[in-house]
Amino acid sequence: MDFKLVHHFATLILLLLFSASASSKMNLTDKEALLSFKALITDPSSSLSSWNESTKVCKWQGVYCTKEQERVVGLDLQGLQLQGSISPQIGNLSYLSFLYLQDNQLSGTIPSQIGSLSSLNMLNISSNQINGLIPQSILNCQELTVLDLSNNLITGSIPQELELLSKLQIMKLGQNRLNGVIPNSIGNLSSLTFLDLATNTLTGGIPNELGDLHKLQHLQLSLNHLTGNVPPSLYNLSSLVFFALAANSLHGEIPGDIGFRLPNLLNFHFCVNEFTGPIPPSFHNITRIQSLRMAHNFLVGSVPPGLNMLSELTMYNIGYNRLVSSGTTDGLHLITSLTNCSNLEFLSFEGNHFEGVIPDSVGNLSTRLSKLYMGHNDLFGSIPKSIGRLTKLKLLNINNNLISGEIPQEISKLSELQMLGLAGNRLKGSIPVALGNLSKLNNLDLFDNSLTGSIPVTFARYQLLQSLDISSNKLNGSIPKEIFSIASLSSLMNLSRNQLSGPLPEEVGRLQNVVAVDLSDNFLSGDIPESIGKCHSLQTLSVANNSFTGSIPKQIADLKGLQSLDLSSNQLSGPIPTEFGKLQGLQSLNLSFNDLQGVIPNEEYGFGGRASTRGDVYSYGVMLLGLLTGKSPTHELFQQDLSLEKWVRKAFPDRIMEVMDPQLLTTSDEFRNESLMMISPEKQHGCMLSMVKVGLDCATESPEARIGMRDVLHQLKGIKDILMKPPS
Repeated sequence: MDFKLVHHFATLILLLLFSASASSKMNLTDKEALLSFKALITDPSSSLSSWNESTKVCKWQGVYCTKEQERVVGLDLQGLQLQGSISPQIGNLSYLSFLYLQDNQLSGTIPSQIGSLSSLNMLNISSNQINGLIPQSILNCQELTVLDLSNNLITGSIPQELELLSKLQIMKLGQNRLNGVIPNSIGNLSSLTFLDLATNTLTGGIPNELGDLHKLQHLQLSLNHLTGNVPPSLYNLSSLVFFALAANSLHGEIPGDIGFRLPNLLNFHFCVNEFTGPIPPSFHNITRIQSLRMAHNFLVGSVPPGLNMLSELTMYNIGYNRLVSSGTTDGLHLITSLTNCSNLEFLSFEGNHFEGVIPDSVGNLSTRLSKLYMGHNDLFGSIPKSIGRLTKLKLLNINNNLISGEIPQEISKLSELQMLGLAGNRLKGSIPVALGNLSKLNNLDLFDNSLTGSIPVTFARYQLLQSLDISSNKLNGSIPKEIFSIASLSSLMNLSRNQLSGPLPEEVGRLQNVVAVDLSDNFLSGDIPESIGKCHSLQTLSVANNSFTGSIPKQIADLKGLQSLDLSSNQLSGPIPTEFGKLQGLQSLNLSFNDLQGVIPNEEYGFGGRASTRGDVYSYGVMLLGLLTGKSPTHELFQQDLSLEKWVRKAFPDRIMEVMDPQLLTTSDEFRNESLMMISPEKQHGCMLSMVKVGLDCATESPEARIGMRDVLHQLKGIKDILMKPPS
């Protein structure tokens, strides 16, 4: 045999043996890395049970390998309820191309060793509990096309040198705790089609360089602390399909030709900012647009014509702006225009200056409509019966308008309704008995109308109701015991300021989950039932201004969470129960204008001594804060440890205008001083701020720290003098 041939053959065998040995060693590295990963993981569903010594790595669940060398190129462990942290050994999977760990419960930080994965193409760790910083080493993964770290607890700033990830197409960092500014370098990621930085605490302006992302289709920057104008370059990104900058502090006008410059737009979300100017008519040229959200801005003018062209529209929200309409029957032409939008699910134009009659065409709106907000406008006339055709409605809000007439029976056909708001209008007549058919209702607001008759017994059918407010009407008769069978009531039962008479039924004790009960300003009589002590969740109870007699039931002391108790202006007699000393959480107590004897146990509602005027000062402060904010102490917003006073104090002074009643913030040239000169908006707002401070000084938690009533009157008089004094 030829010696050379033998030598070459032997060399080939050695090479093959070496290659096999190297491949085996590499496979061992992958296996050890995965077992190290598993060692730091808790696997409640045993999804990784196949990861053991007796099974080949490439047979393990979620592991993907190359066919030739059997190297691990992919790891897909999404949605397996995994807990624990990500092992640094993950960096030893040198062939890894994709890593999917989303929708688990992983915690800890992203290991810096992830930067060793030079072949990594897709990284998704979204929807976990990952904390710490984005490691700088991630910039070494220059093959990345997808980076998704959204919905975690990641802190720190976004790395500046992002242009190193030049192949990136999708970047999702939203729903974290990132701070700092948006890096200008993002504008160099020319392949980017999807950018989501929403729901962080990013500050500063939007970089003009983002306008260089000519392939961008999805831009989501909502819920940050961004300021300034929107760079004009963003409005030139003709590829944009989703454009969302909501809930920031951005201002300026929306360009009038936006509909021509962004022809592919399907979703436009600019709500909760400070945008001014009119709604651009060119929006209505984007006939395929699906969602328009511009609520809570300072937009002016009227709704431009052409809404009927938007046949794909699912959401139209222009609430809480300064938009107007005029006329009577045609004042709400936008409703008629929207009847052509057969996919419409959400419509809101509340909190504007629309006036006119709700047209019969409201019943021709989309059969898919689930939420309709028309409140806080100047609508008048009656509620059309045609509204009963909107059978998919879950929410109907017509609060705070000038609506008159009776509540139409047809509303009872809205069987899917969960929230009905007709409060603050001029409705009259009785409450339809058929309203009890709305079995899915969880919130009913009929307060501040002129409704008469009795409370329908059919309300007992509301077994999902959480809040019932029918106060400030002219309802009469006795309180039907059946309504106390609404076990689901958890937020509020308010029957105050009516003409209800008779006793308070023993069945009141069945309200074991409700936080606030207000029966004040009626003609109720008899004893306060001892069963009131079974309402264990009560924080606020008022039966003031009635004709209750007998003694105060000591069982009230069983209401351990009680914060406010008002029994004033009745005909109660006998001693003040010593058990009241147990009410350590009580902040406001009013027993005035009764025939009671003794002292309040434990000074100032839990600290020993006699009753003092400090309690009255506290109540006055709460009342003043209520007037300024438009919120009652029993509002559903105030639950658990949050009270009206704490809510206002948290906003004082820098963000106080955010909690003020919007109607007070609408400055007017009708406000003039004693010389008939207009009072400036700055002076109006300054005086409101001073009044808030008076309310807070009255309602402070410590009785000793509260100011006296004489000081209250002196300060309020001083505020009035400043307001009315002519400028020097």
